[in-house]
Amino acid sequence: MPPKHRDISPFLQFLRDFLLGRKHVTSHRYADTMSPRSLPAPTPPEPSMNRLSGNPYYQRDARSQVKPPIDLVEEKKRQLAAIAAEAAKAAAAVEAAKTAPKDGPVPKPVSKPAPKPAIPPKVCKQGQAKKGKAKARKMLPTPGQMHKWD
Repeated sequence: MPPKHRDISPFLQFLRDFLLGRKHVTSHRYADTMSPRSLPAPTPPEPSMNRLSGNPYYQRDARSQVKPPIDLVEEKKRQLAAIAAEAAKAAAAVEAAKTAPKDGPVPKPVSKPAPKPAIPPKVCKQGQAKKGKAKARKMLPTPGQMHKWD
């Protein structure tokens, strides 16, 4: 007995066949309703890419171009570490050149210029005109305060 294929209920099958005026043939393909395959499995010849002697484009073979994926974060860290190592090496070379004895008179040490004083923050004196007092406030607003009258 063939397996039961998926379909609608028997009453709806009868109604469908009556309205169609013929027996409905489903378009689904089931293994027991198809004829068996009589052809043998295909055996294509081996591609020439598998033999380097028969492949003039062996250097451009796409399979040999494949490499493992690159972790971009780790690669960037390695690049930054290499740049920092080169900078440290260059700084060490400059420092070694400074401390190496030179022929001739010893140069006088260069005095560094005095550091500039820090600039005080800007102060607005809006309260001075209203109250007659010089009340200094910083220019940055208080967080959460939208207006001066809040």
